[in-house]
Amino acid sequence: MKGKNKSIQPRQTKPLMVTQAVPQGYKCTEVGVIPEDWEVDRIDHHASIKTGAKNTQDRIEDGEYPFFVRSQQVERINSYSYEGEAVLTAGDGVGTGKVFHYIDGRFDVHQRVYQISDFSPRLSGRYFYYQFSSRFYDRIMSMTAKSSVDSVRMEMIAGMKIPLPPPAEQRTIAKALSDVDGLIEALDKLVAKKRAIKQATMQQLLTGKTRLPGFSGEWGTRRLGEMLVYERPDRYIVQDTDYKPQGQVPVLTANKSLILGYTNENFGVCKDIPVIVFDDFTTESKYVDFPFKVKSSAIKLLRPRHAQVDLRFFFELMQIIRFPIGDHKRYYIAEYQHIQLPIPDFGEQRAIAQILSDMDAEIDALERRREKVKQIKQGMMQQLLTGRIRLVEPQASAARTDEQLQETKGHSWAFNEAVVISVLVKYFGSKRHPLGRKRYTKLSYLLHRYVEKNVEGYLKKAAGPYNPRTKYGGPEKIALEKGYIREHKRGAYSGFVAADNIAEAEGYFNKWYGLENLRWLEQFRFKTNDELELLTTVDMAVEELRASGKNVDVKGVKGVIRSYQEWKAKLDRPVFSDANIAKAIKMLRKIFEASKE
Repeated sequence: MKGKNKSIQPRQTKPLMVTQAVPQGYKCTEVGVIPEDWEVDRIDHHASIKTGAKNTQDRIEDGEYPFFVRSQQVERINSYSYEGEAVLTAGDGVGTGKVFHYIDGRFDVHQRVYQISDFSPRLSGRYFYYQFSSRFYDRIMSMTAKSSVDSVRMEMIAGMKIPLPPPAEQRTIAKALSDVDGLIEALDKLVAKKRAIKQATMQQLLTGKTRLPGFSGEWGTRRLGEMLVYERPDRYIVQDTDYKPQGQVPVLTANKSLILGYTNENFGVCKDIPVIVFDDFTTESKYVDFPFKVKSSAIKLLRPRHAQVDLRFFFELMQIIRFPIGDHKRYYIAEYQHIQLPIPDFGEQRAIAQILSDMDAEIDALERRREKVKQIKQGMMQQLLTGRIRLVEPQASAARTDEQLQETKGHSWAFNEAVVISVLVKYFGSKRHPLGRKRYTKLSYLLHRYVEKNVEGYLKKAAGPYNPRTKYGGPEKIALEKGYIREHKRGAYSGFVAADNIAEAEGYFNKWYGLENLRWLEQFRFKTNDELELLTTVDMAVEELRASGKNVDVKGVKGVIRSYQEWKAKLDRPVFSDANIAKAIKMLRKIFEASKE
């Protein structure tokens, strides 16, 4: 318990006692209620547990292989001791008992990191990763001896019991959760990319290197103190320090978390907002546009000194100022009032602030979506890893039934493609970013490869696999005439967006293909056009190699690409590097060959 010095003794594990009724088709076991056809067994019956042999001094900057230490950070090293699947956790000290990584490849491990690997055919490494990371941290910690540091002995992990679904179901569960992880990772990368774009935009707009349309006047030079006035937050300090996780009024603190907790005090609330909150300890600032109280006087409040100051502009400007740091441990905004800054007139301040604010709103929306996906993943884990929800084999849901295939034969290829294109436009395009022909062609190619296992009509063109019949053979025309899609242009982006009758196309798609195949395509949402071109081009080359009985490797794929006049120039582009081609081959094996198992 926080704030109490209690000595915690190792607890003895007891058989799980379940008093509630067990649903039909389930059974009560020492790991909980699980399906009747699932088994329970010790971890060491299906995996080995060992530690690494390296020290942190062995790490090498820009090394070739990942080197795992006792944190989420991954170091690098130029040698590897293991190749294959492994789940990694810390045996003692920092992060004890927490699962840090799942790895499948060549890697090395620090001597104080446990490596759980060499999985038996009855245990999927990826499935074990999700089970171990979601269900067993609390169990490990309940057995952990508490001294100056936490520690977990190998035999503790070895003797732990885990539920074992049939191997095929393990792979299905792991695939479903891995797909969600892929979406989270894609959102992480997109957020990082958007932040980098915003940072670059700030450097251009806030220094006058790039001017917005309609503004051309000279910028003046002003002292920061001429534009902003600051005050101590003494009158807003919270009295009740028993902060709550939720409440009426946020309590701000002088650190990166900003919101320390909440209070229900309704007096002394700062309602004169918005305001810039300046952190004495770090010189960081936050733009706050909601009522608040503060923990202490360790922060300062900044407001406009006069009407020709756009506060949001100055908040953004303060993010690129390098505040000089003195010898004292805390930094006061009063010392920075004489900093000279180039300042535009109020109209340009407001225009720049709006651009940057819109970018922040886009980033915030992505972060909210990422958090929602994480919550969905947690719910999925609770249901899938206990067998409360059972999944069918991936190939059973992905492949069309004979009845569906027969139904497809009852209409023309052009109408079928019109439906495919329309649904792709609905789910992968928007008015902000309409779906263009180049992109929908790659997505439709991947869909057909996944569902029908082959593709027809796609030619080896400069932009990659391309089916000219979609434009000239009728599908686009049909989709437009049926009112499924319409042409749309926004700035530099042009393509198609969903039209009034899109629901009709969705109905056909669901009948012929099934929305589960649309969800499968979700993994490509954040791939760039170049990445999709690489993937589909390599796939066509791989299929050609297989058809001729040749080895599928980077050299073979490059040979196929080089043999076609319209394709060979691709090899001069960075996206078609040997490393990227190798990654594409690996990904194709994962997304297509795994579905045949």
